[in-house]
Amino acid sequence: MSIGPSRPLALEKPETIDLKQAARYFGQRGEPDAATASLLERCAVPILAAAAPHAVWLESDVDSLAEAGLLQGEDVYRHLTGCDRAILLAVTLGPGVDAQIRRAGVGDIAAGVASDALGSALAEQMADAAEAELRNAAAGQGRYLTGRYSPGYGDWPITVQPLVAAALDTARRAGLCVTDTNLMTPRKSVTALLGVSEHPVKGHLAGCGHCVLRTRCEYRKRGITCASE
Repeated sequence: MSIGPSRPLALEKPETIDLKQAARYFGQRGEPDAATASLLERCAVPILAAAAPHAVWLESDVDSLAEAGLLQGEDVYRHLTGCDRAILLAVTLGPGVDAQIRRAGVGDIAAGVASDALGSALAEQMADAAEAELRNAAAGQGRYLTGRYSPGYGDWPITVQPLVAAALDTARRAGLCVTDTNLMTPRKSVTALLGVSEHPVKGHLAGCGHCVLRTRCEYRKRGITCASE
C-alpha cells in the first residue's frame, strides 16, 4: 500500500467572489449593511485579480493514510465510516492574494480586514469548486464522496498539515508550504480529506465538544453551530 502520487486539478477562477460569505468572515450577521457591502465590493476587484488558484489531489486507501500518520484522533475516522479509500485535497489562491491583503491594509485597516475576509471566502469558493470536480468524477465511476474534513476540525490536529502537504507534494506542485508552526503559506489555502465509497456516504461532522475553536467560537456565542449556516 502506498500514497500518491498527487495530481493537479484544473480550476477556473470565478467572475465574482461570494460577498455574502465574505461578509460572514468580516463579522457581519445576516445581510451586510450598505457601507460593508460597498467596502467588500470595492476590495473584491483587486483580490480576484491577484488570485491564481491551484489545486492538487491524490486518492489512497485509508489504511495507507493511517500508516503514514495522517489520520490522528478519533473524529476523522468517524468521518470516514463506510469508506475504504479517501482523497486528500489542497487548494491555494497563490501568494498574490496575501500581498494584496497587505497592500489594502496600509493606511486603511477596514480595507485590510475586508480583503482578508474576501480572500477567505474565495479560498472556500475554490475548494468548493475542486470538491465539485472530484465529486462529479467519482459519480461517473459509480462512487460517492463525503464532504470535506480539514485539519483542525474536531480532534484531527492541525499538526498533520506538514504530513498532508508532503503527501500531496504541495510545495512543488502548487507553491503551498507549511511553516514550523503548522500554518499554510500562502495563507489563503485549504487542505481537506474526503472519504470515498461504493455506496452513498455523508461523513460525520465533529461535535463542538472536540473542536479546537470551542472556547472562542463566534457561532457558539450566538447559540448556533457552524453547520447550521
